[in-house]
Amino acid sequence: MLIFLILLVLSLPATSASAQECVEKACIEVYSQGGHIVIEGRKGKGPTSTTTAIPAPSKSAKPKKSATVKPTISKKPVVKTLATRKPALRTKRPAVKKKPKARVKKSASAGFSLEDKLIESIPTAGIAYQPASMPLVRTPVYFWSDIPTLVTKEIEILGELVTISLRPTFFWHYGDGTIYLTRNVGGPYPDGQIRHTYSKPGHYIIELITRWDGEFTIDGVSARIPGEITTVSALPITIAAAPTRFTR
Repeated sequence: MLIFLILLVLSLPATSASAQECVEKACIEVYSQGGHIVIEGRKGKGPTSTTTAIPAPSKSAKPKKSATVKPTISKKPVVKTLATRKPALRTKRPAVKKKPKARVKKSASAGFSLEDKLIESIPTAGIAYQPASMPLVRTPVYFWSDIPTLVTKEIEILGELVTISLRPTFFWHYGDGTIYLTRNVGGPYPDGQIRHTYSKPGHYIIELITRWDGEFTIDGVSARIPGEITTVSALPITIAAAPTRFTR
């Protein structure tokens, strides 16, 4: 029992600290969804909306038995007084529109929270190959993409600066059943490291699947972005037959 009480006392300050975590500094959450990076932030405490639901009166409180009140409401003098009040209600409508306290929402000390959500798109790789005109069968074709090996973005949300870093892995599908996995972006002849030789002439579809590994950094602390992030690019290619030569 003594050990249990000591552990309980030690856990109490951590609970109060977590409750105040998003008051002074914004709490940021970064994840992937639908091929995009989603950044959500929350700052402050309390509800995020100033509207409150008014409870309906209970059935026992409804004055159904007061039948004598209905004739007084249907009297013409009462209808006239209600009609005279209509212009006053119309003049009050602009004031009702101003009631949502947007400025009060921005004050965390007033008991309300700020929330924001940003969506960042992932770049899609462009494909190029060389020779660009009529590559020949049994001749190496050089491939590359225009995506760098590291993509970084800095995003500000609720006063916090979030740095997102993305590293691509490339899956080259050459269209003839061959797949090549690499982290290199490739390049043209003669230094390009991504090349493929077709054994038969014909029309092929090059498909480049890019899988992204991402992490985000806030105040020098980094964490992995959960979820799978992939983009797909495609490009047709025509491989021509090599000319036939006769020699003696």
